[in-house]
Amino acid sequence: MTHKTNHGDKYFIYVRKSTDDLDNQKNSIEYQTRECLSYSKSNNLPISSLTVKGFSSNGIIQEKHTAYKTSDIKINNHGSIVYDIDRPKFAILVDFLLKKKYKGFICLCWDRVSRNDKDGMIVKDLINSGIDVRFVQASYDNTSSGALHMDIDGMFASHYSRVISEKVRAAYQKLREEGKCTYTAPLGYLDKGSDNKPIDPSRAPLVKQIFELYATGGWSLSQLAKWANKNGLTTKPWRQRRTKVEVTDDKMNYHPKVRRPLSEKSIGHILKNPFYIGKLKYQEDIVDGIHEPLVSTSLFNQVQMLLKAKNVSVYYVDKKFFTYRGLLKCTCGRVYTPYKKKGFNYYRSNCKSDCLNTNKNIKESDIDIEIENLLSKICFSDRELEEIKSRTKIGLEAVTQKRNFELESLHNRKRKIFEDLDYLRDNKISLLRSGVYTGESYVSEIVQMENELKEIAEKEKAHSESAVEMLNYIITFSELVKNAMLYYKYSLDTEKRNTALSVFYELVFVDGNLAEYKTKEGYEALLKRYDFSKVESGGPDEARTRNFCRDRAVL
Repeated sequence: MTHKTNHGDKYFIYVRKSTDDLDNQKNSIEYQTRECLSYSKSNNLPISSLTVKGFSSNGIIQEKHTAYKTSDIKINNHGSIVYDIDRPKFAILVDFLLKKKYKGFICLCWDRVSRNDKDGMIVKDLINSGIDVRFVQASYDNTSSGALHMDIDGMFASHYSRVISEKVRAAYQKLREEGKCTYTAPLGYLDKGSDNKPIDPSRAPLVKQIFELYATGGWSLSQLAKWANKNGLTTKPWRQRRTKVEVTDDKMNYHPKVRRPLSEKSIGHILKNPFYIGKLKYQEDIVDGIHEPLVSTSLFNQVQMLLKAKNVSVYYVDKKFFTYRGLLKCTCGRVYTPYKKKGFNYYRSNCKSDCLNTNKNIKESDIDIEIENLLSKICFSDRELEEIKSRTKIGLEAVTQKRNFELESLHNRKRKIFEDLDYLRDNKISLLRSGVYTGESYVSEIVQMENELKEIAEKEKAHSESAVEMLNYIITFSELVKNAMLYYKYSLDTEKRNTALSVFYELVFVDGNLAEYKTKEGYEALLKRYDFSKVESGGPDEARTRNFCRDRAVL
């Protein structure tokens, strides 16, 4: 900033507000300005009328900075020690005064212009250079006593700044020890004070789903970012940081708050943040917080293991829709890739060199016919229903015995896992110190046990209904799917895909024909009836009925 005009008889007024001691009346900009103007009037000190954007308004310089922040000293190429002044306006003021453009400046007291010992040295150098520095609440004679007075005030100013610094650090430390969050909560939480970080009802469900999707092992960070943006998940309202020029302009408005889409990097920060399991991170320390966790510890640990393994995405959000994408395979293991040609959908397999498949292109309409034939076989014929009812008593007794035995086995296994978990948690420190477990192996063992408990819970849920209820469900289900083939034939492509995915895991095609299929649980036994009919005597209906009664898993 250049200023060619010389105002050797004019003064500036310098006032500074400390951002660490807002409650102090002496810290008020209005109070300091009023006292300095009154002092200049009573002592006939002319104030400059200079008004420059980002510096002064009618000779009054206002700054807002912390009281204890210091800058590092540097040595330039000439061997001189350089000290950066972090207060931009004060640096411009010092430059004007050293060039004798103005006579001096007025401030309230020593601690308003000097924040620390280094700032005090600059002020003393200005005074020794003949710059007229006036203090409203103190005066320093040009004697050894005046110099001592100045040193004492500088010492108390530095002490005051250090005390404020200690109070701020102590306050933050106390909040951390109490489990309170002193920083902005991550996405999925609201900020209502250090002791109040409630879950954000609009964003939290999507953030939780991000953890669940990544834990499946089929999503990358970039694809999760695309998924989140398509579902309307954005960052919290965020204000762009002001530049140095904007900071110096008191009348410059803050940038408006904006919401931004999530990026791959932001998804990574979400998945690694222990805040979501009720923890707080302060530098390298992780402590328990008082806020409510959003995800379980087991899910979080599972995600961390996948992140370390550098999981590769196999699921894509932005691919074009095809009814049977990802469902069709060749016997060589290659997947059929969909494409469109002349308005029709086709699927092509880039088979291995030794594959015997001669027809590597399948028309989607041919696939529809194969699935329609399979769906028509799910329901029972009238003869099968009669056979089931005639054998109900014998079959249900056997199923009930098997069910009770399996429930007892599951209960014993669950009890053993709970005992092992209690032992691991109660003896965590001794196990880690003795080297029985490393940190990673200990977490892996806990995750494995918790996953096994989930599997047991699912199996117990499957056995929760009685055999009679399951039989009635199967018969009712058979009646409902009698018209499945007709419904499938005239449904939309999206409905066809949902139906196919609900019944089949995989469809294997060879030479344009369906060779094998893998079905979901519950459908497998129903379709296996037709496999047995090819090898067992007694007619297809009788063979299918015998097979169904033998395969009690469907009940």
